[in-house]
Amino acid sequence: MNKKGVILSLLSCIILTVAARLELVVEMCRHGSRVPQRDTFGTKYSNGKGMLTPSGLRQHYLLGVEMRRRYMKGYPNVHQLIDPSFETGEVFARSTQTRKTVQSASAQLLGLYPLGIGEDLPPHLADVALPLVKIPNVDQIIEDLGPDAIKKGKQPVSVRNFGSEHDRFLGFGGCPYMSNDFIRRSNDTEVWQYNDDKFRPLIFNQIAQAFGRNPDDLHFMTILDYLEALYTEEFEGIQNRFEFSDGEWEIVRSMQVAYLLNILNPLSSEILALRHIDPIRELMRAKMGRDFNETLAGEFGDAKFVLLSSHAYQMAHIIHRMEPENLELNHIDFASVLLFELHRVDSRGCETSTSESCFFIRVFFNDLQLKLPGCRDIDCTFRDFSRHIDGFDINEEKMHQICYSEKPLEGVNLDQF
Repeated sequence: MNKKGVILSLLSCIILTVAARLELVVEMCRHGSRVPQRDTFGTKYSNGKGMLTPSGLRQHYLLGVEMRRRYMKGYPNVHQLIDPSFETGEVFARSTQTRKTVQSASAQLLGLYPLGIGEDLPPHLADVALPLVKIPNVDQIIEDLGPDAIKKGKQPVSVRNFGSEHDRFLGFGGCPYMSNDFIRRSNDTEVWQYNDDKFRPLIFNQIAQAFGRNPDDLHFMTILDYLEALYTEEFEGIQNRFEFSDGEWEIVRSMQVAYLLNILNPLSSEILALRHIDPIRELMRAKMGRDFNETLAGEFGDAKFVLLSSHAYQMAHIIHRMEPENLELNHIDFASVLLFELHRVDSRGCETSTSESCFFIRVFFNDLQLKLPGCRDIDCTFRDFSRHIDGFDINEEKMHQICYSEKPLEGVNLDQF
């Protein structure tokens, strides 16, 4: 190809990259830094178990500020997707039913929506908009508020959440096979023996020293509490139990994903991943104007920005099943994000078209755009993205059959992460 041809080809690529309109963003995020859920091993924190630390709150607030910069109208971005004044139905936020994920979603939404935009209280309602409980200094409070309904014009946004046993999207609800598998594997030493044999000679002595334990008393099946304590203490700058070398610390970090992927068998892992990805794909179809499964995506309505506040184990299984070609996943840090963007090619032929050829997907893990198998380019056509998901060993119908092939075990807490 001559120089002119190369230039024209590059220009064509640039035009194809730039000439697109963002239709939808789905963000799945891990909660921010938090106090360990079960055992802090003597470390004192200012808040309760399983709750975000101030660092974790800051992480998600800043994430919200960045999402505002990337996607909100009136800010320096090419997308101009959502309005700075909260519109019902434009943003959909959902969380698992844990303190740390609800807090993470709430903190991120405070960052997403700027202050001073909330609706003002009409002056004639200042003496009417009062609770029935007597407030001694109410006049001073009203004066300080001025026209703001809420101080500084904050915009409260609801965060939906359901218990893990009922949540068919972010939790284990409606799939006894998967929840039973999780419960059985959690207490089966044989399931964990491979990783125990792998990591024991590498790092168990150091972890045992860090916590004053005998290495023989540790097993990979029960190592998670120790790992969670170390990860939080290291992030918060208070880890002084043991001076791990850089290489040793990388091994400690890599144990996280090895553990999380082992909590489910391959079939359950695929079910978990598909239960997240399929509703996202159906919402994309709705945004494209195509037929879609309302049972899976109907709850999102016409949302343009969907926030799913979740956990490392869910992200680990989703990324693992998507098999990105340019990522070797071994750790999911606090406040990590998995972003799905649906773009419409901005051309005359695609302006109102519902053709799959007029849409492409971008998937990011934090700042890394993922290259998915079967996609010709890193910007994956919707058709190729959908074919990749259809390449899973199960589909929606088969998943339903497998999920109800067992009756649920009773009396077990599934909210362990």
